[in-house]
Amino acid sequence: MDGSAAAAREGLRLKGAVLTALGSAIALGVSAPATAASLSVGAGSTLDLGTGSLALGCADLDVSGTLTAGTVGFTGARDVAINPSGVVNGNSATLSLAGDWDNAGTFNADSSSVEMVDGCALFGGVVTGNTGFANLSITTNTAKQVSFAAGSTQSVTGLLSLHGAPGNRLQIRSTVNGSAAFLDVTGATSVSYIDVQDSDAQAGNDIPIGPNSVKGPNTPGWIFGTAVPMLTPLALGVLALLLLATGQRWLPRSTRADRAL
Repeated sequence: MDGSAAAAREGLRLKGAVLTALGSAIALGVSAPATAASLSVGAGSTLDLGTGSLALGCADLDVSGTLTAGTVGFTGARDVAINPSGVVNGNSATLSLAGDWDNAGTFNADSSSVEMVDGCALFGGVVTGNTGFANLSITTNTAKQVSFAAGSTQSVTGLLSLHGAPGNRLQIRSTVNGSAAFLDVTGATSVSYIDVQDSDAQAGNDIPIGPNSVKGPNTPGWIFGTAVPMLTPLALGVLALLLLATGQRWLPRSTRADRAL
């Protein structure tokens, strides 16, 4: 067999493999993404990434069925929409997007990380719906603005990481000027170079910000400096006993004698 015939045969084999993979995707209710288009997980269908990964290339991800992210997850998403019938199981994966996070369905965070990053020629993103995140990271080098839906609540049980860059602070806003969105952070925080307003974080731990950040109006729970850790009832009891013992030690002798009587 000459070289040209072998090349043609190999081309047909590869074409068949692509068509088989596409046919499997269609059987699952998953449409193949095109540039700046979308990947859809249809209602009643399931996509389990397992140990694989999904590179979306700035396509939108639209979930009406069930997406199980596995151990790696996806990168390069533009907007992510979890529709009312949709379920996303985060597992231990990283879910990376550059645009909007719209959760109208079910997001099971597990130990996953959701990352909002620069990319896809976008300079802003909107977070809508109420989501419980394990880890949430928002980073920018382009002064990106991320707006949270006014009145919505986002909770973070692991790490909340918010970072801009010198001269390009990350803008944290509400979708309605003067009306707060809510953050409930019960885990750790890492914050630098941000500009925040209309964000109410008092439901959870305080969120400390440094001198390189701007704290605007309507931002209870955001503080300059280091957050004071919340003490458990047991720790408070031990502290009270220590203070009582210290006070007893430094009382004048006459007062201690009177107390003994």
